[in-house]
Amino acid sequence: MRSLALGTVVFSSTVTFASTAENLGKSKFSTRFLQNGGQGVDLNDFLQGSTVAAGTYRVDIYVNRSLVGRQDVSFTKQEATGDVQACLTVPIFESLGLDMKLLREAGKLDETRPELCYDLSSLIEQSSVEYDASRQHLNIGVPQASMLRSARGYVDPALWDEGVTAAFTNYYVTGRRNSTEAGNNDSYSVGLNNGINLGPWRLRNDSNISSTEANGVTLTSNRTFAQRDITSLKSQLTLGQTFTSSQVFDSVRIKGLTLASDDAMLPDSLRGYAPTIRGDAETNATIEVRQNNYLLYSTTVAPGPFVLDDIYPNGSNGDLEITVIEADGRRRVTTQPFASLPQMVRRGTFRYNLAMGQYDSNGYYGVAPMVGIAGLAYGVGDNTTLFGGVQGAPDFSAINLGASQNTAIGAFSADVTQSTSTNAAGQRNKGQSARLLYSKTLASTDTTFSLASYRYSTEGYRTLSEHIGDMDFNDRHSRGGRAKSRFDITLNQSLGGRKYGALYLRMGEQRYWNLPGKTQQFSLGYGSNWRSLSYSLNAAHTLSANAQRENSAGTRVSLSLSFPLGSSSRPTRVSSNLSTDNKGAHSLQTGASGSVLGRDDVFYSVNAGHESLGGKTFSGNLNGTTLGAQVGAGYAQGDTFKSLNGTASGSIVAHAGGINFGQTVGESFTLVQVPGVAGVPVGNNAGVTTGANGYAVVPNSQPYRSNWINLDSSQLGADIEIDNTTFQVIPRRGSVTVARFNAKQGRRVQFELVKADGTPMPFGTRVENSQGTQLAIADPSGQALVMVESDKGVLKVKSGALVCEAAYSLPERTSNQGYEQARLVCR
Repeated sequence: MRSLALGTVVFSSTVTFASTAENLGKSKFSTRFLQNGGQGVDLNDFLQGSTVAAGTYRVDIYVNRSLVGRQDVSFTKQEATGDVQACLTVPIFESLGLDMKLLREAGKLDETRPELCYDLSSLIEQSSVEYDASRQHLNIGVPQASMLRSARGYVDPALWDEGVTAAFTNYYVTGRRNSTEAGNNDSYSVGLNNGINLGPWRLRNDSNISSTEANGVTLTSNRTFAQRDITSLKSQLTLGQTFTSSQVFDSVRIKGLTLASDDAMLPDSLRGYAPTIRGDAETNATIEVRQNNYLLYSTTVAPGPFVLDDIYPNGSNGDLEITVIEADGRRRVTTQPFASLPQMVRRGTFRYNLAMGQYDSNGYYGVAPMVGIAGLAYGVGDNTTLFGGVQGAPDFSAINLGASQNTAIGAFSADVTQSTSTNAAGQRNKGQSARLLYSKTLASTDTTFSLASYRYSTEGYRTLSEHIGDMDFNDRHSRGGRAKSRFDITLNQSLGGRKYGALYLRMGEQRYWNLPGKTQQFSLGYGSNWRSLSYSLNAAHTLSANAQRENSAGTRVSLSLSFPLGSSSRPTRVSSNLSTDNKGAHSLQTGASGSVLGRDDVFYSVNAGHESLGGKTFSGNLNGTTLGAQVGAGYAQGDTFKSLNGTASGSIVAHAGGINFGQTVGESFTLVQVPGVAGVPVGNNAGVTTGANGYAVVPNSQPYRSNWINLDSSQLGADIEIDNTTFQVIPRRGSVTVARFNAKQGRRVQFELVKADGTPMPFGTRVENSQGTQLAIADPSGQALVMVESDKGVLKVKSGALVCEAAYSLPERTSNQGYEQARLVCR
């Protein structure tokens, strides 16, 4: 091992010195300090050799460690050096996002010959080009000053991966047995979310199977649809049972098609709304943008006016603080008001939605007319968005117009909807509905009005759903109330952060044209911490318009406490909750929860209490996460009942590599493939390891963004070698992507390399497999540590002009040591 370590150090020094020497005129490397004065040592093959043969390869191009594209690149042999290097042309430079204007002004490009290859380091100082042949990555380093300023978070659509053909089922199984004096009552339920991916299409179905003693077994299909990306429109096309957008009108369910903008396809800095920041600089200045004291953005601008239109604020509220730092250190600070509402979009951008199909009431109404809906929002200015839409159906039409405005005192939105309808009795109704929305964060007091709204509708106004109800002549009088006015407000007030806690308020009130009284909801809460103790006080009040006020009003107050036992990383946590209402009912519950034996995949909770209506209660639950599912079991009992329940949820995924069981998958997920290797943990995903077929299911991936999949190599045995433990996937929405890792299984052997006469092979001798892939390099004592995939075979040994073959045959493995030792004779 000392020889191996010495060899590694010497080899590292050799490579470093040789690289330096090359830069200084390719000075010769002296080997006189090696054993035997370096006789017979020839390092030229691996110090000056190329890592790829000349030809054209499809490579992933990384600029400053960010993936920017995938394309075919020619690799040519350089006459001066004999090295094979990537042929970088003007079209490739343009695709990389280089500032071509600077290169043209310097006169370094001949654009009449687009096929001409350039040495990037001669065009741009401090740039670099490296090719990783094993991963097919072309890594390019370019100073930021030589790059074009592009939208932050931009990912080339050519890199969006539609994934592989696959089928999956998410399942959620529950079973319960309730025992009372009347007897036992058993019930079961299986929720299914099914999907099939075929090319760019995603087919989805939501179903439920339930079983009760009263109704027996029933199967219900709730929703079936097909969906795909429309990349050129940055939109989603959906066919089948789907829901319309709620951007302008209330969302309704239809059987037909929808086409709507997908903001997730946009770069981070263009998603949602943010104001355009304008200003001027007197020198080469640094511009910093902060929100709530957090630095959001920093850039350098030239003297003169500047425009920042790719700010990505946190949340929808909080004024922006702009600091201009001149080259001489002078600072100018200004404030840009910022608040946002759902309808708002950036200047010059738009968001749209289209829908057409048959109204789908899921069997509730007796009529199902054809409907058509369209909506559009457009940013006409830095702070102004215009929006509107139309709805149409037999005997019904509606049109909406509105505007949103960002101001110094908050974001306002106002719109008016005009509807005309004729019900089943032939009565014609016409009316208007006006809506006002407001949103604002007061930075000075840390107060957030996340949304305040008011709507007033005239008596003749109908929504599309209300019109459908009117068309069902036999049942139209039993529908719910028709809104006259509605007011909602949500307020959050920080009282000094963690030290003094926070206060929240929720209020809502609605009045009706066809019902007496009003509906009210009111809740008020306060939460804070004292050392390790967390506590909260909450009050709620409700009032219904469907009954007499004295019977429908209800008020409930609750106090909650929670604190940890001990100071470990996963301590048991004790909690208690006390509640009471205006009818005299009260409840006290106390319990403990935590992880089992400090694990991060098994948790428990126990709870005991007393209720004024139900008497004493006790419950306990145990939940765990495994490779194939999330499972749980629970027991509860009171003075008059006993209950036993069990749950299991997870997924079953069928793909070209087999069938895998996994945790419940999200809209987009990834299959990890480590060929032939089971039990490999996937980092940052508790309980996710490769199965017998070498695949694992990572349950969630973010669409249109870079997702890095990591393998936990610390738990791999010495007989497994993985070329790279990190893989990047950029999935489309709903796709099933595959992260493929190259793995080898075999035996690690420290070979003693000797010539036919028994003398050691010199330092730098290369060991290759039959395909010519380099496996190891000999250390100064002539030893090389090699991973071999079979117990017997033939290896190639090369040292300068000497090329020979060496056969090996390993004995049956008898121990679990990290490596074995054997003699390899070069003949």
